[in-house]
Amino acid sequence: MRVAVTGASGFVGGAVVSHLLEAGHEVVALCRRPVRERAGLVHRPWDLTTGRLTDAPSVDAVVHAGAHVDEWDPWSVHEAVTVSGTRAVLDTWPATQVVLISSASVYPLRGAGRPRWVLTEDDAPTRRPLSAYTRAKIAQERIVLARGDAVVLRPHAVHGTGDTTLLPRLARARRGGRLVCPGGGRTLVHLTDVRLVASAAARACESDCGATVLNVADERPLELRDIVAGVAAANGWHERPLFTGAPAAWAAALVSEGTARLLRSRTAPLLTAYGVSHLAVSRAFATSRLREHLGITPAATDLTRWTGGG
Repeated sequence: MRVAVTGASGFVGGAVVSHLLEAGHEVVALCRRPVRERAGLVHRPWDLTTGRLTDAPSVDAVVHAGAHVDEWDPWSVHEAVTVSGTRAVLDTWPATQVVLISSASVYPLRGAGRPRWVLTEDDAPTRRPLSAYTRAKIAQERIVLARGDAVVLRPHAVHGTGDTTLLPRLARARRGGRLVCPGGGRTLVHLTDVRLVASAAARACESDCGATVLNVADERPLELRDIVAGVAAANGWHERPLFTGAPAAWAAALVSEGTARLLRSRTAPLLTAYGVSHLAVSRAFATSRLREHLGITPAATDLTRWTGGG
């Protein structure tokens, strides 16, 4: 197959490119930054905000991993990159299957499943997004699903070598010999290996499962204290963990956000409501449909690879 991958220079997009190449597919990497040259790979510079790609290459499928990921940036930026950029992708390939890399952040903090913290694809997106990023992801999904031939993948807290989002936040929380962790040590956090996301994207391109939404997550959620210990060991951190508890984490996030906005800070504070939602709320994501539709059985979380990052 010949597959186009948007956001190919990013953490997730790059993993998708590598997986597709290793599986023997040809890849057209679409991104602003250059990518490492490899056999079977062609790079096409493309800024999603410029609209439809002229002289678009012929491909069998498109993995749309391009999006703006900094939740602190204003809605106008997310709308231009994530929402309008998605329309540009669909306009460029109006008759080609699209696999969208979305996010489990579109879900409400509590679902309708049993137990109530287990979320399935039947749970509707939240009506109260905690960030412009989440709001844009919800809009992006609606645009793609309206076309009727897309697969939407919803990973949560993607981890692995080179993570540029969550791991740097944990690194910033190392202060005074402590690793400050929002939430309680026994909070259940469901992570997603970036290799699992890449495998699901490739399998979705190869399959004929029709329009569907699929959760993508590791075998089972882990307690936050075990995640922190694993990440610290993988990165050589020696700080002792300090768990704040959920109420304190939410309060600190609200104060931090309010102060940063009053100061018109262009940089997100250490604690945001969006960030706290990933680590201070027990949630799990049902993956039975991932098995049924794509034949993928998630493996146990391997924290030894959650290193590096920007």
